[in-house]
Amino acid sequence: MSTTDEHWQATYTALDSSTLLALLPVLQQGKERATRMTEMDARHHQQMDGSDAYSAQLYGEALAAFDARIAADDPAREKLAELRDKVQEVLGNQVQRTAEGKRDMRSAEYLWAHQQREQWIIEELTRRGILPGFPQKPTAG
Repeated sequence: MSTTDEHWQATYTALDSSTLLALLPVLQQGKERATRMTEMDARHHQQMDGSDAYSAQLYGEALAAFDARIAADDPAREKLAELRDKVQEVLGNQVQRTAEGKRDMRSAEYLWAHQQREQWIIEELTRRGILPGFPQKPTAG
């Protein structure tokens, strides 16, 4: 258990039951927000998959052109320079996707934190007898 978990659990334990109950809708809203953010990120990454394929195509074209060893005075040299510029642009976009991937992790952590707190409150309110617990099987005796 991390010190962050210990901190909020100690804080929540000190709260009265009505305050804990009042936190549940707030945590639900946070979970819904995090879920929307996660879904939006997933759609964005699907769109970026096409960009990765395009990037691979550009690399292939650049290597083929380089392998052909175009003569210095050949007009195709200009086309190769344009292609090299496109590759650099795509590489810049990949750096941006890496930064967005970090945001994905923050969305997941945000969602997980809300889920953990909500579950803890429900368990605590059940322990306090505010919420009903799941009935136990009768023991044979």
